[in-house]
Amino acid sequence: MQVKDVAAWNAMVHGYFENGRVEEGVRLFDEMPVRDVISWTSMIGGLDLNGKSEEALFVFKKMLSSGVEPTWSTFACVLSACANAVEFNLGFQVHGHVVKLGCCFHEFISVSLITFYANCMKIEDAHKIFNETLTKNVVKWTALLTGYVWNNKHQDALRVFGDMTKMGVLPNQSTFSSTLNACCGLEALDKGKEIHTMAIRLGFETDVFVGNSLIVMYTECGNVNSAIAVFRNINEKDIVLWNSIIVGSAQHGFGLWALIFFNQMIRAGVDADEITFTGLLSACSRSGMLQKGRCFFEYISRHKSNALRLQHYACMVDILGRCGKLDEAEELVRNMPVKANSMIWLALLSACRMHSNLEVAERCAKRILDLDPSCSAAYVLLSNIYASAGRWADVSRMRVKMKRGGLAKQPGSSWEMCESEDVFGSFDKAQNVRVGLLVSFMRVNAHPNDSLRKNSHRLLQVTGLDLDCGAYYPDSLQNAVMQGEVAETEIDKSLK
Repeated sequence: MQVKDVAAWNAMVHGYFENGRVEEGVRLFDEMPVRDVISWTSMIGGLDLNGKSEEALFVFKKMLSSGVEPTWSTFACVLSACANAVEFNLGFQVHGHVVKLGCCFHEFISVSLITFYANCMKIEDAHKIFNETLTKNVVKWTALLTGYVWNNKHQDALRVFGDMTKMGVLPNQSTFSSTLNACCGLEALDKGKEIHTMAIRLGFETDVFVGNSLIVMYTECGNVNSAIAVFRNINEKDIVLWNSIIVGSAQHGFGLWALIFFNQMIRAGVDADEITFTGLLSACSRSGMLQKGRCFFEYISRHKSNALRLQHYACMVDILGRCGKLDEAEELVRNMPVKANSMIWLALLSACRMHSNLEVAERCAKRILDLDPSCSAAYVLLSNIYASAGRWADVSRMRVKMKRGGLAKQPGSSWEMCESEDVFGSFDKAQNVRVGLLVSFMRVNAHPNDSLRKNSHRLLQVTGLDLDCGAYYPDSLQNAVMQGEVAETEIDKSLK
């Protein structure tokens, strides 16, 4: 290669990074006798493309110190690296610089700015950048939509998608993938089906990226049959697609289907990776396939040891635990080549709860609390095991420890396609009071005395407890109350 031919050097550096040959690209850049702004930009963009965003920002600072003046293309690459590395301060400074240079409205700069602010959890600023752009094409709409999904504002993401289609902008592959991820986050199956219909109309049904998002959306929403139908319609299946259908099948207890898909994947010549093995072990766990789980784990340990991760040990512990092999599971954890984390010990503790094994449970809980003293799950599980064994003094001791440590059981939450989220907890005293009042009302309402029934209705109005308020109380509770099966002492306990 001619020494003075900088363009040829730049093309080689760019080619290496585009093909994932990072070390060779860096070495060639270091050997360049002469570097121009394109050389530096190729280096920054290439490192960021291959997941080395922090190194890319270091190269940018080195470029500035060498006296090379960056172009709009350089700034776009730097902003992308700041977004991926979540370097807000540097990105904010770059934003100010591009404003001074008057290139903030450039196509690539504006998209990079939207992505940068969204990744730094400044979604309002990202939306401001979007509103200030002169032309709003599909790339900018998709950047904003993806930003809302990244910030877990799935309703807003769907609203952006609706605004985009109303403006006559046709979505592309990335738009559909991000929108389906928003549906997945909300578990909005009906909305996901609408997006699927639109993807079919625009010819994206067999696209690998859209297809993978559809499979994830359907499996997360519990519609495995639709996920399989989407999977079968895609001709070119990559490892990501295979993993999605295997993990999705395992997630809903279709362990045999997961194994069949794995067999088809191997026959198709696609090599399994660590995610595949996680899905297979999870399938064996949820379907109670102890021997197959052992075989898979032994195969990974012997032939794919470099792919063995902590989550694989956690899955194997869960398999053994569900099948009652608690001693074997504990021995596996103790003999691990790396130190077990709290997730693995929690899997074993959960199995102890299932089989009421107090001896192993106490050892597991001690290990977990040594690793993570603020782990409320360990206290709750051990408390439940004590309760099953009738050791109420130990139950009270666990609750006192949680209270002193400022710990609380993680509340559950329920979603509907509306603007709010309902959060509830089993130890919510206000909810227990409502249940107690409801129990009393149901009993009084069955009383033949009309005056007593009217007074009970008035009490409900005063306390704000209305049968039509939307709160859910199971039929079993109502039946038990009407049949006199709920003891007053149990109600009193819940109110204490």
